[in-house]
Amino acid sequence: MYKLIALLALLVNVCLALPPAERNRRELTSLRLPNTTVPTHYDLYLDTDVHLGVMEYSGNVRISITILEDTNQIVLHSLRNVIHRLELSSNQLPVPVEGFELDAEKEFLVITTSNVLVAGTYHVLDIDFSNSLDRDDKAGFYVSSYETEEGETRYLGVTQFEPCDARTAFPCYDEPSIKTTYNIKIACGLDYNAKANSPALGVQILPGGKKVTTFQTTPRMQSYIVAFLVSDFITERQISKEPHQIAVSTLARPTAAHLLSYSVDASVKFLRTMEEYFGQSYAMSKMDNVAVNDDHFWAGAMENWGLVTYRESAILFDPETQPDSDKVGIVSIIAHEYVHQFFGNLLAPKWWSFVWLNEGFANLYQFYLADISHPETNMRSRFGGVREAALRNDGDPTIRAMTHYVEDRNEVKRLFDGIAYSKSASVLHMFNYVFTETTFQKGLRYYIQLNKDNGVVEDQDLFDSLQQAVVEDARLPLSLTMHEVFSSWSNQPGAPLVTVTRVGTTNEYLFTQERFFTDPQETAPSQTWWIPITYSTSSGAGIFWMPPGVSGVSYEIVGEQIMFDPESTGYYRINYDLQTWTNLIYDLYENTNSFPRLSRSRLIDDSMQLAHAGKLDYGTAFKVIDYLQEETEFIPWATAASNFEYLHRMLRHDEEALQDLENYVAQLAEKLLFEYGYDSVKGESADALDTRMIALRWACNNNQQCREAASKRIETMRKRSSFVINSKSDQQMMCNELRRINYGDYATMVENLRSMHDQRTRSIMIDAITCAEDKTVINDLLVSLSSNDFKEIEKLQIIQNMFKNSNVGLNTVMEMLSGPEYLSKINLSNRNLPKLLQTLADYVVEPAAANKLIALVEREAPTQLLTVQAKLRANQSWIQRNAAIVSSMLKNPAQVDLP
Repeated sequence: MYKLIALLALLVNVCLALPPAERNRRELTSLRLPNTTVPTHYDLYLDTDVHLGVMEYSGNVRISITILEDTNQIVLHSLRNVIHRLELSSNQLPVPVEGFELDAEKEFLVITTSNVLVAGTYHVLDIDFSNSLDRDDKAGFYVSSYETEEGETRYLGVTQFEPCDARTAFPCYDEPSIKTTYNIKIACGLDYNAKANSPALGVQILPGGKKVTTFQTTPRMQSYIVAFLVSDFITERQISKEPHQIAVSTLARPTAAHLLSYSVDASVKFLRTMEEYFGQSYAMSKMDNVAVNDDHFWAGAMENWGLVTYRESAILFDPETQPDSDKVGIVSIIAHEYVHQFFGNLLAPKWWSFVWLNEGFANLYQFYLADISHPETNMRSRFGGVREAALRNDGDPTIRAMTHYVEDRNEVKRLFDGIAYSKSASVLHMFNYVFTETTFQKGLRYYIQLNKDNGVVEDQDLFDSLQQAVVEDARLPLSLTMHEVFSSWSNQPGAPLVTVTRVGTTNEYLFTQERFFTDPQETAPSQTWWIPITYSTSSGAGIFWMPPGVSGVSYEIVGEQIMFDPESTGYYRINYDLQTWTNLIYDLYENTNSFPRLSRSRLIDDSMQLAHAGKLDYGTAFKVIDYLQEETEFIPWATAASNFEYLHRMLRHDEEALQDLENYVAQLAEKLLFEYGYDSVKGESADALDTRMIALRWACNNNQQCREAASKRIETMRKRSSFVINSKSDQQMMCNELRRINYGDYATMVENLRSMHDQRTRSIMIDAITCAEDKTVINDLLVSLSSNDFKEIEKLQIIQNMFKNSNVGLNTVMEMLSGPEYLSKINLSNRNLPKLLQTLADYVVEPAAANKLIALVEREAPTQLLTVQAKLRANQSWIQRNAAIVSSMLKNPAQVDLP
């Protein structure tokens, strides 16, 4: 009896213990469930015929329910399900039901009973329903397919429920805070197999050439991570026995049997590393990775508990054709989804407002822990790119805060953005460094242990656990709490700019803070943060906290060669007085390696972004950039390359300025090209491969030997009429020569592409073809997208490459997309078209093109209009403020002298 009362109390807490602000919103809105009832268990049965190519399926769900408040209604979610029978019982006796209705706007199934259901009583809701896998949104329980070697199409059923699509597969309580257990049974053809979150208990043969698989009871979990798969996929499995047994598998189409081994091995290594790091065992005895056709899976990957789904290109690896450096991407995505098994699955968010508690941790620890499980990847050092992307995104004046409340399903989907992933990971990264990894790790272990039984969390739970750890280890001044410090980052949008001014030649430094905007604002909000300022000197390192709500604070720092945020972990930008900039630049040239490579990256990114925003003169920024002529490491060059790409798209309407930019960067990258050469080296690191790609991108076109080598390779392929490029390095090396491709070569490449089946090679070939800058070639390729030769993901790749690579491509794409029938011919989904138009806005800088894009968005994706208009205004503002200055500097690189 005690266990029953405790369970009821736990369920009440899960449903009702909301933050006051959230509770108030619940009273004012109605898109969330009323929570007068709560499920305690599901028995779900699905009967499928996808093995026959039949998309319809039938099902039955029996939901055990506890009544929390006296009511005559049971409200849950249901969308797309056809209800055939609905019965309610209590203690195996029928409970009269007056009727039920489907509320399409709220996606509710509302059941009205004849009598009041009394709080504390238990009922079973029994529903027979039918549905279909045939849907084009690639969500819910839907159909995917592949082609056999004989050309036969084979179908399979797979799920994608996050965030709000479990309700579209079966009636359920589809909110993230509602966790309970599931017993699942699935019927399918004899030559197919069913998979679900938990291991199979047994298989029973049915009449008519079918079987039903029964699965073990799941842990308590929320609806959006329920998952099932019905397919004829093959499996490669590895049993890891210590410290407890887990069967780890990868499943894929039979023709991919030779591509599974690396993902299985990487999964076992990472899973064990993660368990040890967080001091928590994985909850199930099996973990399945499922490789789904790229064109049938928009999410990229999904962390379903025990049954993780991925795009094929993200998880499959061919040791015969792929370089070892491709393993980095596979390890990274496995790591991200596996971290979710703890942060997101074991600990679920009370509402989508706190989705950053899922995605922030997954995004951070895919780098941290992959660096431990697979040290050859150097993953941790690559996190700097995440932080830089987050800071750029956070410079938008319309950006949201990390904790942000919405209810509508489309608004919920939009929460899965750069703030949830990159910013939250960067803020966590900052605190991990500030409090030391040992203390932060301790806090996260507390967080898991204190909340895993309840299984539902909000930000205050994280703050409580971190507070316990930092107090024990004395990592935070006694006057501060984790709640007030962390809340200043999670509850307001944007990121700070810290300006450091040295007082004369003394050891005193003045620090001020303000919100940083990429595009200067006439009236800016007054925002401040608790900012941890870290520094190092020749005599040691230190930290102090800059408080919010003050105009400035002074701090005395003794020592030479002072460096602020030396490991580039702070989630803020830093500006200096001119003399300090001059000193830093001098030291950077004289003793480059005295700056950690992440610190060099910070100087590059901060100086250029500050110049764009009018906070620093471009002369100083280019003096920082010019040191790159002696730089050969990947991390600083990756940062520089992203800044050069931005300048490239902002200046390419001006051919002369664009040529000056390419000449300037080519000179900087000349040593890089010499260091890394033209060709991949077997067994080389991902850092080496990616650095070579940067060198080829920026230096090859201005290097006579490189251009001649590229021309020879193209001529060799031309003579053989092969034109097959399967190396990323070859593609990038040839790209500059392929800009001027003739129509005959283009036609040969397209014909070869049509006959290719290997997805990786197809992707490389598309990147090669879309280097073209000839309008006839671009137009012809865009027209060809209406055929069945290209998957949707390839159509997007082609269109995006075209408008990213050149102004000719941009204008041609704009003309084509604006035509009355083109979009209907190429048939882009409602999910992908808005994303495409948003990305296109980043590259539109001329007023005529901007007006054309606005008209297109108004017609095709009106919900994205405000976002697109904001991007276009920011681009125009940059052109007006900065284009002439940057163009002038690029015309005379000699003015960028050593300090």
